[in-house]
Amino acid sequence: MVVADLHPPRPVPQVAPIAPPPNEIRIGQFEAPSPPWLPGQVRDAINNTAATAEAQVSTALDSVGIPPGRSDRVAGATAAGTGIGAAIGGTITAAPAAAVGAVVGGLIGGTVGGIAGAAVGTFVAVPVIGTVTSGVAGTAIGAAAGAAAGALIAGAPAAIAGAVIGGTVGAGFGAGVGVDQR
Repeated sequence: MVVADLHPPRPVPQVAPIAPPPNEIRIGQFEAPSPPWLPGQVRDAINNTAATAEAQVSTALDSVGIPPGRSDRVAGATAAGTGIGAAIGGTITAAPAAAVGAVVGGLIGGTVGGIAGAAVGTFVAVPVIGTVTSGVAGTAIGAAAGAAAGALIAGAPAAIAGAVIGGTVGAGFGAGVGVDQR
């Protein structure tokens, strides 16, 4: 391929999405067996979304003059790089942020729950432990609820940001690998 052969986008036939093998997850050039715990509808949604995106990238590359076979390889490598990068980026950023959020949320929730429980001023029967004051029970319930909320509040945005950054880096890497394929 010669760069001088590229041109502004022109109408070209749409590239058809590639169907994955049965019971597999296919994201571009990445294929893996579908885990048994993953519902079929979720697997199909992943496959359909990835195949549609890959076909659209391949069509766009065809429209600027990249030969069809090569555009398919570039699109497949780009889709695989995006998916793998997003998964890695999301995981790497979500875990530490969720842990910090859980600690902070647990401390805040425990404090608020303990104060609210102490204001009630009664006793609560707890299986195995026995009877505790409502302040102790409020602290435990508040800490658990606060930890869950804190993990979600801190972890979800971090996972999204990490997935976007990782997906972008992965797409660039995948496209580079795909361009080099003959």
